[in-house]
Amino acid sequence: MNDEGLISRVKSILFDPRRTWPLIGEEPATVAGLYTRYIMILAALPAIFTFVKTSLIGYSMFGATMRTGIVAGLLGALLTYALSLVMVYVVALIINALAPSFRGQKNQVQALKVIAYAYTAAWVAGIAVIIPWLGGIIGLAGGIYSIYLLYLGLPHTMKNPPEKSLAYTIVIVVITLVLSLLIGAVVAGVTGIGAIGAGAGALGKSSHSSSVVFDTDTKLGQLAAFGEQMKAAGERMEAAESRSRGKDGSGAKATAADGRSRDADMASAEAAMAALFGGKDGKPLEALEPEQLKGLLPASIAGMPRTGTSASRESAMGMQVSNASADYASEDGQRRLKLTLSDAPMMAKMGAFRGLMSSESSSETQDGFEKTYTRNGRHIEEEWNSRSGRGAYEVMVGSRFTVKAEGTAENFQQIQSAVESVDLAKLEAVAKAGAEQH
Repeated sequence: MNDEGLISRVKSILFDPRRTWPLIGEEPATVAGLYTRYIMILAALPAIFTFVKTSLIGYSMFGATMRTGIVAGLLGALLTYALSLVMVYVVALIINALAPSFRGQKNQVQALKVIAYAYTAAWVAGIAVIIPWLGGIIGLAGGIYSIYLLYLGLPHTMKNPPEKSLAYTIVIVVITLVLSLLIGAVVAGVTGIGAIGAGAGALGKSSHSSSVVFDTDTKLGQLAAFGEQMKAAGERMEAAESRSRGKDGSGAKATAADGRSRDADMASAEAAMAALFGGKDGKPLEALEPEQLKGLLPASIAGMPRTGTSASRESAMGMQVSNASADYASEDGQRRLKLTLSDAPMMAKMGAFRGLMSSESSSETQDGFEKTYTRNGRHIEEEWNSRSGRGAYEVMVGSRFTVKAEGTAENFQQIQSAVESVDLAKLEAVAKAGAEQH
């Protein structure tokens, strides 16, 4: 596959998957060919653009640009890239091993095909990491669309009956999500492999046997519930596809149906997102109004008046994220802080996976410290460097709100007080009310 063929395949799998999957299923391929001509190229996109963002472009703060060191950035990018290549093959092995359970045909090359081409949307969406704020939403949307591509591709590659694709997809996606979290943990220097393996195994059992029931208050119970949400997502995909074909199920003919087919693909992806990350009624969860978040920002922090504010709400594929931030500065300009509030209600649905990866770490030097821990159900991250007088303090509240203060201060307590000046109890109440409603 040359460059032109690669681009053509990416376009076809993203914009016309129904026509493309039958071709993929029948074309000859090898493991080496799939890797060298497709996987190794596309899998590099997220790693490259993450490096560009963190080490070359950087993040703007207080009129300055913060960047990760070139060496550290390159090491992180290479490690992420290498582990992602391994993960694709591991997931392909799992897909192949599970094929008989879903009345499919075992074939390692076909298994690698389906995960590689399904992953296309997520890899391409990884380019968006360089876009402030919206990049994360685009990346998540790409991941959701990859789920839909996998659902469509399984019958054409693994030869399972279409009615078995839903359960097959559920198991694969849950395992892939856990493996992705593991990669992130490894890159970040966090361990937790035992918990991850246990969670993945339990999910596999819950997906296959109705006799296995987990307590809903436990992490395994939350994972099982998430599996049920994924089942609902698949059902919504099927419903959207059925509507696009018409009530008689005969399917549209000729080119008149092409546009409707593509629209149905997007509608199915949106329906999947609503089922996975929305409320019980299948409607997307709404983030707080930006002005509501901005109203929680204090007028001053540690004697530093507020010098400016901003607020926004982004939407993509039915998902919403609201952000509000304020800048604070001392009269002499020596101290500057930025306080940011974010509301991502769909993240509450991922609480079980975060629980699997929960860990505590602490490192100290003569110049400062870095800490990660959980207190009173809140995930907290601390960072301070006394030499530069720069630090950060971040708290996740109610599994959906993030409050973060970062910048320069006389001491770490000033940065911590910035976060604590926000009514965290109010945010927890909002998150709890939202969880009960949805």
